[in-house]
Amino acid sequence: MFSIIGLINSYLGYININVKLKNRVYTILGTVGNFYLLYVAYRFLANGFLARGLLFILAFFGLSYFAYLNILYFFTSKKSRFDFSPWIEKKLGMKPKEDMLDKKKTGAQNGFVQTNGLFKGETILPAKLKRSAAEIQALNEIVGQLAAENYLRLDYGGNSDNEIFKIARAKKENVYALNEPVALPYFELVHEAGHLNLYGGINQIERKRLGQIKSVGLMPVTEVERKYSLFVAAAAVYGGPYKFAGRSTVMQEDGPYELKIQVAYREKDVSKNI
Repeated sequence: MFSIIGLINSYLGYININVKLKNRVYTILGTVGNFYLLYVAYRFLANGFLARGLLFILAFFGLSYFAYLNILYFFTSKKSRFDFSPWIEKKLGMKPKEDMLDKKKTGAQNGFVQTNGLFKGETILPAKLKRSAAEIQALNEIVGQLAAENYLRLDYGGNSDNEIFKIARAKKENVYALNEPVALPYFELVHEAGHLNLYGGINQIERKRLGQIKSVGLMPVTEVERKYSLFVAAAAVYGGPYKFAGRSTVMQEDGPYELKIQVAYREKDVSKNI
């Protein structure tokens, strides 16, 4: 029996199939093999070898527990209330493979922490943008260019639909194709016709107008500019297409890309204007 399972396992190693599907096959094979242990235990007990039979029965129940956890994990979106695997991993000093994959998936993308220079923390405030339809479209085009250049990834953090379904249901939130904010490679503030506009893009040559600064912190930008000189410190893209958990599968919606803006300010030198 075990030689047959080992043979199937060796053949699976030559086939390039989805990891999740392969794990499902391994779970089925392991479950079948586990019931064979129960048969062996029965044969030992029937022939009077009580100690050996009981050991095989204990092994059967132990492996049945892990088979149960695997069935829940790989075939359903449920979690066991009696999952002791984290405790076992901690005691044995093991690290789940999923944690290593998550670190690779959630590692900062290009430009994630990019700023427009170094500023003191107390001089930074968030800013809000007013955007027209043309400026929203301009940001969509820039994101498309950045994705084509592999500057950012629109792959839902590398998660499959089944994984997205579990994440969305567990956290009760949407999972975005752009799984974390990514700073634009180029951005600047420009005074035009009495307004303070944000420009950005893949570089200065191909910059596009992305919106008009309306407020800095809780104050209107016109009021802030009377006393302070403003500089854009960071402009990061977020939002866009996302998936969420439906009743039995993931659903997808196209949302707009948004911008998180941080503005640095410095008090104007009044003496220069005298």
